[in-house]
Amino acid sequence: MRALVIAHGEPPSAGLLRELAAGAGLVVAADGGALVALDAGVMPDWVVGDLDTMDQFPAAPIPRERFVRDADPETTDLEKAIRFALARGAAGVDVAAAGGGRGDHALANLSVLVLFAEHDVVLHDDLFAVWLVRGRTEVAGEPGTVVSLIAPGGCRGVTTRGLRWELRDDDLPFSPRGVHNELVGARAEVEVREGALLVFRGRWVERHR
Repeated sequence: MRALVIAHGEPPSAGLLRELAAGAGLVVAADGGALVALDAGVMPDWVVGDLDTMDQFPAAPIPRERFVRDADPETTDLEKAIRFALARGAAGVDVAAAGGGRGDHALANLSVLVLFAEHDVVLHDDLFAVWLVRGRTEVAGEPGTVVSLIAPGGCRGVTTRGLRWELRDDDLPFSPRGVHNELVGARAEVEVREGALLVFRGRWVERHR
């Protein structure tokens, strides 16, 4: 089972959110993410977090028994919602509405990929699906699909196969070097010997000339 966690950041298109929800066996809103879900016509199965946002909307059309209050000040509502989904048996978690707005919040939300590195967690917006690779991953899409590789803590021994500009056991610092590559065929492989690498797979095709 995959779960969808909806945060309270900039929402993706309603179509993408509904598509992710349709493929999920469990939909968890991270506090105010419930408002994002409702705006897109998605009813969350659970609303998890400190509920400081949803407490302001007592008339929201969500049964109150679906609310789970977690007031731990050391974790964000997004962390709480992901942990809740995993505890409910999710084998993987898709996260939506975790970007936009404040830069610090956007970076903090990306950091959940590192916090939950042992799990299959993917962040989604209208431009990208983003996940963390330690070891090896595959990237699938149409030829020309945009792929960016970002190493927030630096990586050693990065090797790619199937991208237009390949890496061969290269070291990647936290820099723009891996931005805006592209798939040559329908699938590419990315391997990392040491470190954690963020893979941004675009939702559009843009072939370099």
